[in-house]
Amino acid sequence: MAEIKINLSKIKYNAQILLSIFQQNHIQFTPVIKCVGGDSQIVETLKRVGITHFADARIENITKSSDNNLSFTMIRTASQNELEDVVRFTDISIQTEMATIQRLNEIASQQQVKHQILLMVDWKDSREGILTYDIVDNINKIMQMDHINVIGLAFNFMCFQSVIPTEEDVALINQFVDSVEIETHMRFKIISGGNSSMLPQMLYQDMGKINELRIGETLFRGVETTTNHPIASLYQDAIILEAEIVEIKPRIDILTGKQYLQAIVDIGNLDTFVEDIKPLHHYVKVVGGTSDHVMIDLLNQDHYQIGDKVQFSLGYKALAQSMYMPNLEKHYTEDKVIESLCYNFNVRKSNRI
Repeated sequence: MAEIKINLSKIKYNAQILLSIFQQNHIQFTPVIKCVGGDSQIVETLKRVGITHFADARIENITKSSDNNLSFTMIRTASQNELEDVVRFTDISIQTEMATIQRLNEIASQQQVKHQILLMVDWKDSREGILTYDIVDNINKIMQMDHINVIGLAFNFMCFQSVIPTEEDVALINQFVDSVEIETHMRFKIISGGNSSMLPQMLYQDMGKINELRIGETLFRGVETTTNHPIASLYQDAIILEAEIVEIKPRIDILTGKQYLQAIVDIGNLDTFVEDIKPLHHYVKVVGGTSDHVMIDLLNQDHYQIGDKVQFSLGYKALAQSMYMPNLEKHYTEDKVIESLCYNFNVRKSNRI
C-alpha cells in the first residue's frame, strides 16, 4: 500500500539550519506549511525548534489548529465566504483588492478586533498584487478604516512567472518602500520580500528594509528553488512517497519495438503529480502514469518481486498534491542520529551565545 513517509527529524534539522541562517541575517523566517497540508505533526515539530508563526494559503489548514501559542499569516487571497474565518483565526493576511479589504474591515468591526494586513505588490510575478502606482492611494484609503491596520508590504517571485529575483530587485524594492513610506508618512513593520527563491539574495547581500521571507519549498525539499539544486547542508528526502509493486510483466515499447520489463506501482495521477516524482535509491525509470497506476521500466533487473516497495523523491507539485490526498497514509518517523545532530547544534549555538 502506498504511503507518504515523513521524517520529522530531518524536517527539524532543516528548520534549525534555516532558522540559524535567518537569525544571522536578522530576517524573520516564516515557514509556509501549505505544501504539507498544514500537517499538525510537522507544525508541532517546528514548534519544538522555537517557531510559532506560520504562513498558509488554505484557511482550513489554519482553522484546524487549536494551539493558542501559534499564530498565522494567510498568504492567499481568500474568497468572500472565508473572510470571517480569516479575521477570526489569522493575525495577518496578505491582501490585494480594496473591496475585500473593505469587507474585512466590516467583519473585524463585528468581531471587535483590528485585523492586520500586508499589501501584496505586483512586482515581476504577475500572479497577483496591487500595481505599484496604486499602492499609495490604496494605503490612504485603508488608513480611513477603523479596523484594518496596514503593517507592511509583500512581494513575490517565481510563483507564476519563472523570473528569478536579482540584486537589482532588492535595491529597487528598498527604493520603492522608501518612497511609499515617505508619501504615506508610515513606517512599515514588515517587508516580506518573497519566498524561497529570494534565499540566494539574502545570503550574498544586505536586504535593507526586507525583514521577512516566506519559506516552504526549501524547508521541506532542501533545494535552492531558482535552480532546483540540492542545498548541501539540508536534507532533500525529509518527505518521500513509497509505493508497492502490484504487477511485473514484459512489455513492448510500441514506438521502438523494444522489449522491457515493466512494473506497476499502486499510485497514479489521482495521488500525486506523476511528472514530478523520481525513483529514489532505485536504478529504474518512470515510463508514465494513469489515474491509478505508475508504470516503471525496471531496466531488465529481475530481482524485483510483487509486494516490493519503491521510494520516490517529490518535486514541489508532487509533494503538495500527495500531502492533500486522504487516501495516502502518512507514516511519521524520527531518527536518533539526526536528533543527536539537532541537539548538538543547539548546544554549540548556546555556547557561542
